[in-house]
Amino acid sequence: MITSTQAQQYLDQALGVSVPAFIVEAAVAKVATAEAKMIEAGYSDYDRVMVQCLAVTIIAAAGAPRRLASQSAPSGAGRSFKNFDNALAALRRSLAALDKADTVTDLVGPDPAASAFMFVVNG
Repeated sequence: MITSTQAQQYLDQALGVSVPAFIVEAAVAKVATAEAKMIEAGYSDYDRVMVQCLAVTIIAAAGAPRRLASQSAPSGAGRSFKNFDNALAALRRSLAALDKADTVTDLVGPDPAASAFMFVVNG
């Protein structure tokens, strides 16, 4: 199972997302409950790591965190952020493609962007 440190590193370095450590720890613990399913499904160590990273990210970032857009320092300090946009939907698609046995589907929940809308038009 990936560690909270590894998950935090993925969130920070790959996505530029800052999430409090206690949220990452809770997401890692939640995803750890599915590791036995991944092993039973025959996932390789590498696939398990990828599924775990994606699932932890979706769970931890569910509150639509800000992404770091730019950062400077030697004391002209400053940071700028942008909203997470459609990155979570892209992560969900990647996870669905990788997790063919649906080992973490119940943990990450449905994609809110994929919900269907029905309109009734009287005319």
